Amino acid sequence: MDMSRQLRDFNAVAARWDQEPRRVQLASAVSEAIIRNAGPSQAMRVLDFGAGTGLVTLALAPLVQQMVAADSSQGMLEQLTAKLADAGITNVLPFLLDHAGPVSLPGPFDLIVSSMTMHHIADPGTLFGLFHAAMRSGGQLCIADLESEDGSFHDDPTGIYHNGFSVAEMEDYFTKTGFVNVRTIQVTSVKKGREGTAREYPVNLTLGTAQFSWD
Repeated sequence: MDMSRQLRDFNAVAARWDQEPRRVQLASAVSEAIIRNAGPSQAMRVLDFGAGTGLVTLALAPLVQQMVAADSSQGMLEQLTAKLADAGITNVLPFLLDHAGPVSLPGPFDLIVSSMTMHHIADPGTLFGLFHAAMRSGGQLCIADLESEDGSFHDDPTGIYHNGFSVAEMEDYFTKTGFVNVRTIQVTSVKKGREGTAREYPVNLTLGTAQFSWD
């Protein structure tokens, strides 16, 4: 899988990323939903794909054995690394994804999470296959992203390949890749001012369990 088509420069916004309260609140809601529904534990090795500055990573890290925080933005990971140093956190491994080449995931993982990243991926189906291959049997995948919207959510459409996902579309990615017990819950709704009115954009969390042919 080649991620080179992701053209938005996240390095340029990394230093001020956490200054937007809406982003922090969204990450908190997603993290709480993952904790409630996926049950992260001290026995787990966990991947946060598209970790950014680590808002979800840092919420899960105290609950698990190790977090791998993967992102294609060096600037985002530098912000996370500074947070880790300040807090003395030692069980989080920042992992830089190759933005211009094939994605390689340092599995195996017991849990893979990703928040607000899939709409930046041109070919989610290929990525779901990589997730499944990087999991231990019985591991869980948790994907949080926008419900289908009309394209008005993002002020800058650069690097946006999907205007959210319907529940059926997202669950189809899971089932076609071999995940079972797939389910979706709405975790929050993001409010934004659009054309003089406040609009709400639902964010869903879809979960599934990795199953292999020899299980």
